[in-house]
Amino acid sequence: MRWLLVDKILEIDPGKKALGVRCFSRSELFFMDHFPGYPIVPGVLQIEMIAQVGGKCIMAANPGYLPVLTSVKSAQFRRAIEPGDSALIHAEVTLRKSYSLANGWIEVDGKKVSSAEVMYGLVPIPETKPKFGLEYGTITGEGI
Repeated sequence: MRWLLVDKILEIDPGKKALGVRCFSRSELFFMDHFPGYPIVPGVLQIEMIAQVGGKCIMAANPGYLPVLTSVKSAQFRRAIEPGDSALIHAEVTLRKSYSLANGWIEVDGKKVSSAEVMYGLVPIPETKPKFGLEYGTITGEGI
């Protein structure tokens, strides 16, 4: 299972703020067990939604770095997110030299349902190298 918890980035101001959206269908696997008879989005996934939107905002300002979640400074859950809900995910980012912060919140139907402050370490993204040590464009096709 892939944990991509943002359907679309609606707005982005690189390194400052971003807005994403996620629509939850009844068929989400976690609704089967969380909780039987009362399906809600787990809090840890709500934190991850905020972290993913904040991470996209950071990457837009620092394309050579991968923001890696290092801590959750605070999180609050006020209301449940249920099947059929469309969640707007807000993140306001503060960039530092070796780390970044995001303050985020999630809204459903105009009401704040959760919030979190998260911290990221910034890891340089290595340049990709061609497989098997071959440089692209150096093979002529002869002898293959």
